[in-house]
Amino acid sequence: MSRRSAPFVAPSYIDDPISKDGKKHAKVLLSTLQEDIARFRGAQFPPDILRQIRDMPIYEGNLAEVQAYQQLWHNLLERAMAFYPAANLPPDYLPLPASLEIPQFIYHVQRLHLTKTHAKESKSFGSVGALTDKCGDYSADDIARMTAAFDKDEETRLVAHREFIDLRAYVFCRDNKGEMLEPERVRFYRTGLIVHALPDFKIVDSRQTPRKRRNDAYNNPLADNGIWKIYRKK
Repeated sequence: MSRRSAPFVAPSYIDDPISKDGKKHAKVLLSTLQEDIARFRGAQFPPDILRQIRDMPIYEGNLAEVQAYQQLWHNLLERAMAFYPAANLPPDYLPLPASLEIPQFIYHVQRLHLTKTHAKESKSFGSVGALTDKCGDYSADDIARMTAAFDKDEETRLVAHREFIDLRAYVFCRDNKGEMLEPERVRFYRTGLIVHALPDFKIVDSRQTPRKRRNDAYNNPLADNGIWKIYRKK
């Protein structure tokens, strides 16, 4: 299954982390971490000790090679975990946010299935101004229809949808008993994916035939600027 990312938490070592000043301090420290990650990534990614899979930002190696590369990221991973303490822990095993651009490490991988699928990005808005700020310009008629929707009901929310082709990997791993686990669906293009490949590791590449997207519950948009279609939220 696909996964949302772990939630942000102001680190406990910050004075009064739940106060306004404490949260501001946490954001500054997170920004510093992101800058440090970007510099380190520029020097250490892609990894020179691992083998690239196809033309993807996916790299595979044996157990020792993957552990050695993950060790290079150890300090940055520890710092990131201070802001996202729920990351990769039960019961949800939520990943670190992709915005950090820390590679994802997965061990005991038997098979990778690379896919493309029709998908959509979704954003929700409570005003026309906020919507156009994020989604761009619309015609006067579109603006009028969106404004009328808000005027009709002050509780109305508008939702913006942007269609795109999503690249994913289905990762099949084995447990400690050697039994195949349910596949994990991973978005990896921004972060990169590092896999510990088991003997007889296989790759299935289905990117040439994108999967069809499920039927959309939203029809007849109020507005459309060629990128974002706008609907009254149900």
